[in-house]
Amino acid sequence: MDIKAIKELADRLKEYNLTEITLESNGEKITLKKERVAPVVSSPLVQATPSLNKEKAIKTEEIKDGNEIVSPMIGTFYSAPSPDAEPFVKVGDRVNVGDTLCIVEAMKMMNEIKATCSGEIVEIKVKNGNIVKKDECLFVIK
Repeated sequence: MDIKAIKELADRLKEYNLTEITLESNGEKITLKKERVAPVVSSPLVQATPSLNKEKAIKTEEIKDGNEIVSPMIGTFYSAPSPDAEPFVKVGDRVNVGDTLCIVEAMKMMNEIKATCSGEIVEIKVKNGNIVKKDECLFVIK
């Protein structure tokens, strides 16, 4: 195995925020592991950040329209913890900071998206099972 292949593995580890990657080729096997700085948890939690469009930041009268909760990653949007369960939130529900709003599945990891502000869910912008992009608006909280 050459240094170029090892460098490519290291790049993938970093690019996809992986903690371990293994490559096996022609009877050779290499595993790269990245140390975790934070304590290990059984289910990673990703905190979404409220975001205002640049236009909204300039126009103060539009800020009253609510805070956007955006996806921190590319993945599949799930509104409920399982297919037969009730959604985490519905339009009209009141939420507090830290409440789970949805799950975004990325690379077989279920990432809970939590509210970073309190208020009422005024709009859910994504349908269950849809693919979301990084920084795509998922919810509007007012």
